Amino acid sequence: MAEARFKHIAVTESQGVAVVEFVNSQLMFASEVVEEIGDELGRLITDCGHTKIVLDFRNVEYLSSMMLAKLAKLQQKVEQAKGQLRICGLGPILKDAFHIGHLERVFDVYDDVASALAAIH
Repeated sequence: MAEARFKHIAVTESQGVAVVEFVNSQLMFASEVVEEIGDELGRLITDCGHTKIVLDFRNVEYLSSMMLAKLAKLQQKVEQAKGQLRICGLGPILKDAFHIGHLERVFDVYDDVASALAAIH
C-alpha cells in the first residue's frame, strides 16, 4: 500500500484499520477546505486501499452541511468497497448536529477510537 501525503488529515493504522484524525480543521465549513478534505478522505480508499476506516472527530468543533455530504459520499464509497466506516469523538455540538439530522442512522457512531475499532470486524 502506498503511503499518501495529506494536508488536512493524519492517518495511523491500527489492527488493519485506518484511523483518521483531522489536522487544524476545528471548523470545517470553508468550501475550499471541505473539498480538499473530501478528496483526501476519498484517496484513503482509491490511493491507499483502506476499506476499514475510523474517523476521529475529537479535534473538530463544527461541520458544515457540505462536509456532512462528503462524509455520506465516503460512506457510500466504503460500502461499495465492502469496507466499514466508523465515526467517533463527537463533541457536544457535533453530537447535536448528528442527532438533529438523524445521521446516527447513516453512520455508526462511537464515543472513542477504542470502541470504534472494537466494532470493526
